[in-house]
Amino acid sequence: APTLPLLIPGVGAQGGDAVATVKAGWRGTATEDTGSIIVNSSRAILYASSGDDFADAARREALRTRDLLQAARG
Repeated sequence: APTLPLLIPGVGAQGGDAVATVKAGWRGTATEDTGSIIVNSSRAILYASSGDDFADAARREALRTRDLLQAARG
């Protein structure tokens, strides 16, 4: 199923390499998406903070992860 999304867990708190994951799994080009990957990083976001700043810390971690994955696409 080369055009179906591929779920990739383990990036973030579990230590998966986000850049290597994108390089190995991304099948699109700069202008065409021929098969998406869905990268899961929920634990890193969920445990970004246990304090009153949780919402801000979780947002920062989510944005940091998104930016890292986007940069790896090239």
